[in-house]
Amino acid sequence: MLSPYMISSFFISLFCVLTAHRLLTRNKTIKFCIVTYILNTLFIFLGSIYIIKHIQNPAMVRYLVYCFAFLYIVYLCLVFEESISKKVFTMFSIWLFTTIALLTAIQSAQLISGTSNVKYFQNLIYIFRNCIQILLLIIVCFWISKPYKSILSLVSDKTIRYMSLYPVIAFLLLITNFTTSPERLANFNSIYDMLLFLVFIILGYVFVFAGISSASKIISLQYDMEKLELISKTDPLTGLLNRRNIIEKIENEIVKYKINKIKFALIIADIDFFKKVNDTFGHDCGDRVLKSISKNLQDAVREQMMDLRCQLL
Repeated sequence: MLSPYMISSFFISLFCVLTAHRLLTRNKTIKFCIVTYILNTLFIFLGSIYIIKHIQNPAMVRYLVYCFAFLYIVYLCLVFEESISKKVFTMFSIWLFTTIALLTAIQSAQLISGTSNVKYFQNLIYIFRNCIQILLLIIVCFWISKPYKSILSLVSDKTIRYMSLYPVIAFLLLITNFTTSPERLANFNSIYDMLLFLVFIILGYVFVFAGISSASKIISLQYDMEKLELISKTDPLTGLLNRRNIIEKIENEIVKYKINKIKFALIIADIDFFKKVNDTFGHDCGDRVLKSISKNLQDAVREQMMDLRCQLL
């Protein structure tokens, strides 16, 4: 028979996966996602039940169950297209706030019930925790998902790997400061202690995310500058270097020749009867001819000579 804890845990895992779907980019069908989630969840739950039944040490049981829960990374790897670093960062971020939701639910249930005996308000904790998870999912859907995806797409994997250290450490710090056993669900001495602890965790995470956001803006700015520089140097139709850039490169070659006596050659070519092509078939056809000839010229030039591309006049 399913216990309230197992039912609550199933819905929590479902809400976490739905949150991941809002924060990451799915590259599989809905049918594939449902089948994969069911199989992954069954394996994790059956493994956790086996651990709980056959291991007597509560602390070891707790950590082994968390290790089994890490297998949801298999689901993320199969369903989403982001790199493994970004998936790990997202998974631990979700789990971090899920754990915070549990701690908040514990204190809320304790305040409402008026007792510190967990046995009397354990079901109330499950209800509060699921409600908080639904609230977090709504916030992610309407306010966080779009900026999160845009930031995640701009930041490099190397940056994400460093930034992932904080949610991982914060998550481990949280789970080592409370236990989910019926005897004692939390070991904070007061609500004040818990609030200070959560403020420390959340502010640190905000700073980490702000750092990622700043890094993504810098990367985006560098990309825009490189794009503008490329546009200023190339012809928009053919992709070849424009007149100003060609003249600049020729002047540089002349300077090199004067200093080091390194010889260079300049080849000038023309397209015969090109005006006739425009007059007969139209300018759209002429543009296609220019693109085709430009590609042939680029393919014909050796890789070492790519800096001296020709310009169609």
